[in-house]
Amino acid sequence: MQIQVIGGTKTLFVECEEGENLLAVLQRSGFNIAAGCGGRGVCGKCKVHVAGGEYKEEREVLACTSKACEGLIVRVGEYAGGGLTETAQEAFACDGEEGYGLAVDIGTTTVAFALMELSTGKTLDKYAQLNRQASFGADVISRIMSAEAGNGALLAAAVRGQIQEAIESLRKKHSVAEIKKVAVCGNTTMLHLFCGEDVSGIGRYPFTPVFVNYREIPGSELGLSAKTVQILPSVSAYVGADVVAGCIAAGLDKEEALLADIGTNGEMLVHRDGKFLCTSTAAGPCFEGANIECGTGGVAGAIDSIVLKDGKIEYTTIGGKAPIGICGAGLVDAVAVMLEKGVIDETGAFDEGERFTITDSVYLSQKDIRNFQLAKSAVYSGIRVLAARAGLTFATLKKLYIAGGLGFYLSGESAQRVGLLPTENAQNQKVIGNAALAGTQACMLSKEALERAIKLAKEAEYIDLSADPEFMDEYIGNMSFGGADGEDE
Repeated sequence: MQIQVIGGTKTLFVECEEGENLLAVLQRSGFNIAAGCGGRGVCGKCKVHVAGGEYKEEREVLACTSKACEGLIVRVGEYAGGGLTETAQEAFACDGEEGYGLAVDIGTTTVAFALMELSTGKTLDKYAQLNRQASFGADVISRIMSAEAGNGALLAAAVRGQIQEAIESLRKKHSVAEIKKVAVCGNTTMLHLFCGEDVSGIGRYPFTPVFVNYREIPGSELGLSAKTVQILPSVSAYVGADVVAGCIAAGLDKEEALLADIGTNGEMLVHRDGKFLCTSTAAGPCFEGANIECGTGGVAGAIDSIVLKDGKIEYTTIGGKAPIGICGAGLVDAVAVMLEKGVIDETGAFDEGERFTITDSVYLSQKDIRNFQLAKSAVYSGIRVLAARAGLTFATLKKLYIAGGLGFYLSGESAQRVGLLPTENAQNQKVIGNAALAGTQACMLSKEALERAIKLAKEAEYIDLSADPEFMDEYIGNMSFGGADGEDE
């Protein structure tokens, strides 16, 4: 049988079986449906409007708990928009190669693109979209589980199709005859899914990926209309090419510093005395909008900053659009405002009520605050323990770079107030936005930058914090907001 699916300007008649899970049908048909819980009926974000068939009137339902039926009409609101692609490092050295290249950062939540003129290093265009794999789960583990359940080919097709559409759109927009090469970074799982590799080894001990080395693949093998695809190197199963690229963008291999890439995972790398140490913490996807009831990625309409002015809440949104939800940077600000207003106490508990209202449709709940506490403690504790393993304290750490899913607009003051970042070296912290994309651009343009990335990835030593007693003590101790006054937690 067929059902009719309407998404934006796209209308399809989709073949499916009577009683088949509606989310699975939409995923298979290429519709970008948010389903952070991976279709378990928990997150409530895969809402669609249905009519016809057994529905006498149009209504809103969860796709993951609904079934296809004869005569069904489904209207979906696909998520898309320009995300946070800004970076503090925008000057690129280049080898002067002729042609055009596309740098791609495959984030778990957001895919960012930058079209480059290879001969000059000029950025012709740059934008981001929510990763279409989101309908298979919000985080790395849910994507791995989905791949193991038989959706590996669909996950690969989703992101490859998204990149190919970007290639075609950018070529047309800028009258480019050919994309010579595509350079790709991402966490290790995202790169495996993109390449069609088995991810099962990443999801279970001893966490062994199929590959971490640098790869060059003909674009035709991946269904991309580009001559060559460059896959940047990773360090381990949970420190990926996005962190390596970010370190190149920040010049971390040339100075004593620590970089924290804060997104769905908290990945960190520190350089001291010629040695590189790195680790990762399971921060969860709340910094990229998932597991937050009104959360969204860094797309147009996402609330990205909140301040308290004359006792009233003021906010901004990405692109100045009407608010559709709150992204990571806005979430950090919101929690800081809640602490300032006394809406929540140092334990994170609400003083009264169950919600903090930002707009008529955007709010934060007690569950949201608890998810935020888990995430912020994981990041803060990971930075603290990694610095200690390098023989550094927050007070002696010369430079702390903040990159990743929180984008370019994270307020350092808010991040310190809520205990996400340390207060001891506040003057030495620098938010650099999407350093992963910038580093990928650098590696695509310059062989010297690419060689630095390969060298760093090979030399970095991974520290596993998953069963580390020092990390667990820190993690529990840093859960509250009590350390926000500048003292060690």
